[in-house]
Amino acid sequence: MATGIEILVVEDSPTQALKLKYILEKQEYTVRLAVNGREGLEAVRQRRPTLVISDVLMPEMDGYEFCTAIKTDEELKDLPVILLTTLSDPQDIIRGLESGADNFLNKPYSEEALLSRIKYILINLDVRSRMRTGMGIEIYFANKKHYLTSERIQIIDLLLSTYENAVEKNAELEKVNKQLRSMQEELEKNNEQLKLLNEQKNMLLGMAAHDLRNPLYLIEGYSEFLGKDNADNLTEEQHTIISAIQSSSSFMVQMINDLLDVQKIETGKLDLNMQQADFNAVLDTVLERVAFTADKKGIDLSVQRVDTLPAFIFDPARIEQVISNLIDNAIKFSFKGSVIEISYQYTEQDLVFSVRDHGPGIPEKEIGSLFRPFSTTSVKPTGNERSTGLGLAIAQNIVVRHRGRIWVESEEGKGSTFSFSLPVTRTETAPVRAR
Repeated sequence: MATGIEILVVEDSPTQALKLKYILEKQEYTVRLAVNGREGLEAVRQRRPTLVISDVLMPEMDGYEFCTAIKTDEELKDLPVILLTTLSDPQDIIRGLESGADNFLNKPYSEEALLSRIKYILINLDVRSRMRTGMGIEIYFANKKHYLTSERIQIIDLLLSTYENAVEKNAELEKVNKQLRSMQEELEKNNEQLKLLNEQKNMLLGMAAHDLRNPLYLIEGYSEFLGKDNADNLTEEQHTIISAIQSSSSFMVQMINDLLDVQKIETGKLDLNMQQADFNAVLDTVLERVAFTADKKGIDLSVQRVDTLPAFIFDPARIEQVISNLIDNAIKFSFKGSVIEISYQYTEQDLVFSVRDHGPGIPEKEIGSLFRPFSTTSVKPTGNERSTGLGLAIAQNIVVRHRGRIWVESEEGKGSTFSFSLPVTRTETAPVRAR
């Protein structure tokens, strides 16, 4: 196939050099290796090869200098040189012409492209020897004059190889664009399927939650009735069992209600019933409900309020849900005998409500995920209480729908302060729908 043809490979990367050697020896070419232009020049002068393949970026003597040294040597100037490069600036082509290179090949190259260039040069060796003119040409490029001593056939070969490189790159880009278009179509198809599955999931979740909620309300109510109205007729063990039933059913009811709220948020159906309401009355409702839980745990609730706070526009049921969530969480993460400080500040523009506990606090790295659905921290409730991990995410959505914001400040070992703000307006507004 290629008997008698010897190729000198000048490449400082051992991996690239061995790759070239493997490709060429498969075609039965004899291959020698050199690690830079200086060693390559010595190898050429010791024994002249059929052609040279050289990298451009090399230590000691780069490919351009190496090629120039060959082309300015009377005994070597007709030795064909292919330059391998990752460069793509037009100035690199001019440097290749100035150095007298016969061909360019951009990295990464295909085996087919490499062998095609070698075959082209070998076929044209005889043509080259018969077309030498010894004439130079001066050109002006990039605000600089260049004097090219390359033979015309070399210039043509080099420009053709540059054009061929451009065609190959364009083909590669077209292939990549085609793959990207295909991937985009696949993503759009998958997104449609995910959207459909999500809608089906929300529908099934809503149906299941509604079907489960009513019997759980019955279980919760009957267990409370048994525990209170028949307390004298129950043994300690029976009290424990009924208390566990009531606690579990209450938690499951809360979880189902939270899941239904998440479903409404995801489907854009969380409507707000905006109306003029008394914030203090809403707060009193929550405090009355949580008082038993706080007292059972030995926690004192300290409340600072503004008695002259006028009524303003908000959804009382949803804000009650937010306040309840923040105080419930504070109770869960407070130690026995500690105090939870509940307060708010009021201006004509907004109201800022805060709940401060003196519990274990939250690690700084975990604060950013607190308001994500199903998010929990490494900090455990002080009384082994359970949590759905949905309350804060729902609270954030409700507050944002009111055009307010919610945030937390916490320090490990010193407790946490959860706050939210609401704009204060006394003008009737249309209900705000989740988006």
